[in-house]
Amino acid sequence: MRKVIVALVTCVAALAGMGLIFVASASSVRAANNYGDSHYFITRQVIWMVLAVALGFMAARFDYHLWARHRWLLIGLLVVALAGLIAVFVPGLGIRSHGSSRWVGYGAVRFQPSELAKVATVLLLSVWMSSIGWRVRTFWKGFLLPMGGLAIFLGLLLKEPDFGATLVTAVVGAGILFVAGTRWIYVLGAGFLGCLGFLGMLLHDKVRSERMMVYVVKLCGQTSWITEKLAGLLDKSVAQVLQDVATSDKKHQVEQSVLAFINGGEWGVGLNNSMQKHYYLPEAHTDFIYAIAGEEWGMPATLGILLAFGVILICGLLIATRAPDRLGRLMAFGLTVLMVFQACFNIGVVTDCLPTKGLALPFISYGGSNLLTAFIAVGILINIGMHIEEPDEHVRAQLYDGEWRDG
Repeated sequence: MRKVIVALVTCVAALAGMGLIFVASASSVRAANNYGDSHYFITRQVIWMVLAVALGFMAARFDYHLWARHRWLLIGLLVVALAGLIAVFVPGLGIRSHGSSRWVGYGAVRFQPSELAKVATVLLLSVWMSSIGWRVRTFWKGFLLPMGGLAIFLGLLLKEPDFGATLVTAVVGAGILFVAGTRWIYVLGAGFLGCLGFLGMLLHDKVRSERMMVYVVKLCGQTSWITEKLAGLLDKSVAQVLQDVATSDKKHQVEQSVLAFINGGEWGVGLNNSMQKHYYLPEAHTDFIYAIAGEEWGMPATLGILLAFGVILICGLLIATRAPDRLGRLMAFGLTVLMVFQACFNIGVVTDCLPTKGLALPFISYGGSNLLTAFIAVGILINIGMHIEEPDEHVRAQLYDGEWRDG
């Protein structure tokens, strides 16, 4: 298991190191024009990185069993997560940007509570599902209660609105319920109803429905009957839908992202030589930083990032399958899916394989919120892995007691 932990730490360190390089390059033009300092963003990212590493180290030393043994820890986590999600709507605390209320803070210091909510979802559901034993198969304790708690988080995320965080949290929560033993028919039914509600909210949100139009028209073609159905849902003609897509800034954003990969070719144009970061590609140092990596460093960077997240997935699943107890298995599984699924979704968006969503690339994108929670997740994974070779004190006491009696 030590080799697994070393591989996990190595990949995370490599991603974090590449992230600092990519942020320094991708943000330099915007930082110089907006703040008069080309190092504005990278300086703050380094500060966040130091804090994230410290929190990750603390999480690795914090016995994950304590979450189940001390209820006040869970209650505190729940209160903080809910308070953060509610605070984004409070005038003076919440910060509204790009039509969404997703941040709290003051001035240049911001925090995105949805990132904490993702990790809190994993910990809270894992503790609950591991504590109820065989009752995971029952409708009340194994499905309705945990799903009700999850629905509160999802409802607040939708209210912001943050559809990307909602999707990630829903997938991770449903995955934990399914792996824990909740009847698949319950999870499948909830997923179906959730998808219907999610689609309904997308259609009633101008920005998100525009993104969906771009994706559907691109995927199905201009003469597809699906496009006609979409036009009917939006109360528009097919010609109007096609015109909206043609003039959409979302289409422009994705096209510029793909163009970055084309410009980079196999080996890239070289560090700090990106053309797309000169305001051609919006959000170059945040959501679309993978495109800048591909433009400047080519396939070695893009494939290297994919390989690193693949190794993280394998290491996380190995820790989950070998964890000494049910709590560790659920936590390790949930945290691994959280990081890898978000990374895959971000890469899918940037490469024009999925509709545009505002999701950061873990360990790489600029921003402190995702960086902090990602390192905390890795720290918890490491702690679970350390307990695989080192039995829990309670288990060790039972073993010693048994040996003493046998003797």
